[in-house]
Amino acid sequence: MIRSIRFSLTLWYVSILIAILCAFGMVLYTNVKTNLFRDIDTVLITQADGIEDAIFSFWKAESETLSLRDRTLKQFHDEVAAGNLPALIQRWAEVTDELDTVRPIRILSIEGKTLASSPSFSQWVIPVSPETLREAGKGKTFRETYEVFDNWRVRMVTRPITEKGKSLYFVQVTTSLHQADASLDRLRTWLLWLIPTTALVTSLIGWFLASLVLRPIGKMTRQVHAMSESRLHQRMDVPRTGDELQALAVTFNEMLDRFERGFKRLRQFSAAASHELRTPLTVMRGEMELALRKPRAEEEYERVFRNQLNVVNDMAHVVEQLLAVAHAEDGELAVNWETLALDSLARSVAQSYESLALQKNISIRILASVSVRIKGEKRLLERLIANLLENALKHTPPEGQVELEVLQENACAVLVVRDTGKGISAEDLPKIFEKFFSHKTSAEKIPSTGIGLGLCRWIAEVHKGTIEVGNMLGSGAEFKVSFPMASF
Repeated sequence: MIRSIRFSLTLWYVSILIAILCAFGMVLYTNVKTNLFRDIDTVLITQADGIEDAIFSFWKAESETLSLRDRTLKQFHDEVAAGNLPALIQRWAEVTDELDTVRPIRILSIEGKTLASSPSFSQWVIPVSPETLREAGKGKTFRETYEVFDNWRVRMVTRPITEKGKSLYFVQVTTSLHQADASLDRLRTWLLWLIPTTALVTSLIGWFLASLVLRPIGKMTRQVHAMSESRLHQRMDVPRTGDELQALAVTFNEMLDRFERGFKRLRQFSAAASHELRTPLTVMRGEMELALRKPRAEEEYERVFRNQLNVVNDMAHVVEQLLAVAHAEDGELAVNWETLALDSLARSVAQSYESLALQKNISIRILASVSVRIKGEKRLLERLIANLLENALKHTPPEGQVELEVLQENACAVLVVRDTGKGISAEDLPKIFEKFFSHKTSAEKIPSTGIGLGLCRWIAEVHKGTIEVGNMLGSGAEFKVSFPMASF
């Protein structure tokens, strides 16, 4: 099942948000509960300390009065040790009416016996646990929570009253947790409602924002679906967002540019191959059909075979050119670098084309007054010179002349090929080195696939050189190739 990015983003967003809200709710609830109980305990401890102060103040005042009657007990712990604490507590409760308040208070001996308690405390049946006596006997304030009725809890603090490190008695102060529990219940209810509601609202907002952010992607998807091999000229609209979406659209358009150029070269390659091979195949089939219509002399068959051989050689040359272009495009040709004399290389190639020039009544003139050496591969450089000569001979009329010159300009070795044809039109001049660019002279209507000149530019660039063409319309064309000279 395919799940959309919008759904995934929203799901992750809502999941993370719910996790954060739940964690926040738990931390909030725990902190509120902890702080609330701490405040309650602080109030209870303060009340217990107040009871201690009140009992001690009562004993102090009573002692000062009894001292006039020659009272012998001078310290409070001596009073407790003498077993006078229960009577003292009773006198304090009767005289001060401290236990008649609404505060639930109970006073215990260190053995756990109740010395006095307020009426409000007596309504709650709270036992004295051994743990309470044990912890309070260590001088620690002990806190407990009891459920006295259904859903009614109380908080009790047992405060040990000590003197000189010895526990004298315990004061227990309690309070109802009904209001605190009600407040915590309301907070819990609010959190249980607020978290799902917040998650729902934010999920809708997240879905809207994800849709808004991914809208350009949806548009890109529709544009890609509308593209086909015949519509590769179309380009994706680039959103001006300044983010990854804009970079994606730019990258995709650059890829489409490469695809379009690749398909264009493929169509041109197919057209050039079919055009160049169709004519010689047609000539071969016609001559063979003609030769087979009736028996002929041996000389006639020999002439047909020679013609077929020439046609096959032409076809092999075309195929070789096409393969060289294809390999050059793929970067599969490895260059075997060596030092070569450009002038000697030009003379050697020109000599191989003298017979073709004589058949067309064209003279080839070689101008090489200096010897220049370059770094390169002989096979590729011979192909470059041969292609330029073939192009010049193809577009030079009878009685014309092709001139091949090698010279030195600054630190470069220069090869110049000139012809006396009709030249190249200004319209075709910028495209002349494009692979498979088809052009023809206006007068002679000579077709050209552009294979050779496109390959010439590639060979020149491989050898770190440049190739230029002069637009000499009416007086012929001039091709100029410059190479870095080899250092000795």
